[in-house]
Amino acid sequence: MNSLNIGVSGLLAFQRSLDVTSHNISNVATDGYSRQRAELTPANAQFLSGSYYGSGVQVSTVQRAYDRFATTELWGQTAAQKSLQTVADLSTRLGAPLSDASSSLQGALSDYYAALRTVAAAPQDASARQAALSGMQTLASRVHILDGALGSLEQEVNGRIGATVTQISALAGQVADVNRRIAAAGTAPPNDLLDARDRLLGQLASKIAVQTVPQADGTVNVMVGTGQALVNGAQAYTLSVGGGPYDAVRPEVYFTGSSGTGAVTEQMTGGELGGLLDFRRQVLDPARAAVGRVVAGVAITANDQHRLGLDATGQLGGDLWTDLSGAPRVLPAAGNSGDGKVNATISDLAGLTDSRYRLARDAGGYSLTRLADGKVFTLSGFPGTPETVDGVTLSLASGALNVGDSYLIDPTGDAARQFDLVVSDPARLALAGPVRSAAALTNTGSGRIGTPGAVSASGDLLQAVTITFTSATTFDVTDKNGNALASGVAYDPASGATLEYNGWSVRLEGAPAAGDTFRIEPNTGGSGDGRNAQALAGQESALALEGGRASALTSYAGLLARVGSAGQQARIGAEARQALVDQAQAAREAVSGVNLDEEAANLVQLQQAYQAAAQVISISASLFTSLLNAVSS
Repeated sequence: MNSLNIGVSGLLAFQRSLDVTSHNISNVATDGYSRQRAELTPANAQFLSGSYYGSGVQVSTVQRAYDRFATTELWGQTAAQKSLQTVADLSTRLGAPLSDASSSLQGALSDYYAALRTVAAAPQDASARQAALSGMQTLASRVHILDGALGSLEQEVNGRIGATVTQISALAGQVADVNRRIAAAGTAPPNDLLDARDRLLGQLASKIAVQTVPQADGTVNVMVGTGQALVNGAQAYTLSVGGGPYDAVRPEVYFTGSSGTGAVTEQMTGGELGGLLDFRRQVLDPARAAVGRVVAGVAITANDQHRLGLDATGQLGGDLWTDLSGAPRVLPAAGNSGDGKVNATISDLAGLTDSRYRLARDAGGYSLTRLADGKVFTLSGFPGTPETVDGVTLSLASGALNVGDSYLIDPTGDAARQFDLVVSDPARLALAGPVRSAAALTNTGSGRIGTPGAVSASGDLLQAVTITFTSATTFDVTDKNGNALASGVAYDPASGATLEYNGWSVRLEGAPAAGDTFRIEPNTGGSGDGRNAQALAGQESALALEGGRASALTSYAGLLARVGSAGQQARIGAEARQALVDQAQAAREAVSGVNLDEEAANLVQLQQAYQAAAQVISISASLFTSLLNAVSS
């Protein structure tokens, strides 16, 4: 009977092996399936007559073909590729409104300056004034269209952050449930459950970078970020989104673990979530700040110049655009215990950057951190005296900051929303120079006076001033009432002189004679004077931004280049990572994938073995029958 039992053991073992091979073939198209193999081992031998005799075969276990390192590599490359692809796709989306003719600022800025050049040639023409005003209104409208497009993209990104975080938490819960079922399965490997868990972890890796730590009971712990335990055995923890500590409408990522809830936005990397956060922080926020910096440069410089001009009613100009010197947002942290109110104003356009800043008070004093690169500025005089960093002046308006208080400073991120045209009447466009010069007809010398230029609105620009030469080398300056502003001023006919009074500047040259007079007076009735319009148009090439190296147009062009470069670099990186993903996938498939040719060969081999085992049983039965017949006879 021993040979009969041996034959039966082989029959059963090969039947089980055929079942496993059939399972492999059936799952050849199942994503994430790992090829399985029935592990055959000899049955316990029997000791008879001084020797051990084999007693057949048994299936010790069904093992899946699996390489943990290859699978982990696949997850890591998937997380990196998905992150870069997300940044690349969104950067392309961002570049569209920045460069599209219907929303880009390039064309609108060029048209704005062109309209100023046109009206400078005919400032008395009402239609030219209206055309110039229309060009300004178009620029304001274009800024709002662009800002709206960028705001919509930001809302989409914020919504996707929330949705992705929800998906991550759901996948974590599923992994924990599979972990529980694996732990309850006992010592035999539950291969299909292990594959199911790997598929879930692969999906999770496409959402966020993960690290896994196998446990003795077959479960795995899953960590994200800088070691936050998303799954610990059968326990899943959660990621969630909520308002930021400074801005309640800007979603930040929070982790809720065994020790409580904390913000982890800066620690989340890889996958779709990491790509969304990287794009928002590294591309979208700086782009909005750069747009704001451009429009702040346009508005502030134009306002400064417009105040130095005379409008069609004979009045000095006021602000042409919204005053954006106060555009910076100061957002106190929700947990501040002090009542300090901090003001931030733009005081130096050339010093502005695209970064946000964090103002904080600690036990050592006050500091300002530039968030783009982490550089820390120590504010030694604040809050007693205002301090300026990167073109932004900070001051304490009221109250006090307690230790631990902090504020987020956003210099230009909101400037585009605030940008608007103040002047609505073409006659109120201050296109003329405020003052003019004249030499007395009775002058006998060869002295010449140039066209005065306004340099400051802080003085009394419209007060008349008379320059009277008391000799060929000295002169007096008097106001409209004859009061002396300066007496006995030395003059060198060979080099001339530049005079500055009441906010204007003028050049004197030649050799005046004693008694000669020159007059600086209000430009009353100067309807044909377009000097201030020319000065406004000249700001097209003024290098007022980026440390005095860029105009508004070149700064905007630089923004387009940076966004395009960010998208291109991310796209190249994503393509390179995709090649690594494909290699990692191929490496996994080489170990775990089902090969139909190999399985077909196994079927033939197992079929033959099964038939041979059946033949053993048949022969054993025949021998046993013969033995019975011999005994019975």
